Amino acid sequence: MHQRYSEWITGDNAWNVQSQLPKGATLLGTILSSDKINISAMTSNRIAHPLLIGIGNIKMSTCLKLSSNSFMLTALLPVLKFIHEKKHMCGVLEDRLIHQCLDIVLKPIKKAVHLGVMMSDPNGHNCYCFTPLAGYIADMPEAAMLATVGGKTSPVTMAMYKQFSDPFQHEPHTASTTLTQLSIVKSKADPQDIQAFFQEAQNLRVGLAFLVLTQHEHNQVYSDEYVGQ
Repeated sequence: MHQRYSEWITGDNAWNVQSQLPKGATLLGTILSSDKINISAMTSNRIAHPLLIGIGNIKMSTCLKLSSNSFMLTALLPVLKFIHEKKHMCGVLEDRLIHQCLDIVLKPIKKAVHLGVMMSDPNGHNCYCFTPLAGYIADMPEAAMLATVGGKTSPVTMAMYKQFSDPFQHEPHTASTTLTQLSIVKSKADPQDIQAFFQEAQNLRVGLAFLVLTQHEHNQVYSDEYVGQ
């Protein structure tokens, strides 16, 4: 007997999650996408940062068609320029702001991940749904910012850029890995001492967006699965 893999819903991870749900519940994988875009027409080269949302249960052939409108605009993330005496701190503040905004916008979805939510299907039937993050569509800089990893580092594995051509798969970069790294950094440097904390974080290739997180916020990670999944 052979299993055919095509859509996300046919993958092993989706079936493993489905097997852990309550009887009668439905897996409704959430797909997010974000990227900065230039708006030149009549706006003097303004920049927008839209956050789109879709579901992994829709066929890929349908999702790829712009006319299907399978992705909906969820929020316009702020695009700000911070002023700081240390240039790298401007990037830290910008990334941290995006993480805070995502935490607010995605709060209902994260709640549905743990508790479930009643939703109507196309036939009008009510379904008990759980909405784990099935995927996030982003370019490399955006993915690195979201996964809170340093530059030239894979957002989905522990590989550095010099190891990207390795003929084997490196261990995955998971949420638990990031939390462990943050704990190590915190044990070596006081979070209130930004410079020392920044240096220790760089040694472990931890992204800058988490440098100002509190321990309570560390536990607010969307999923314990792969960060870049």
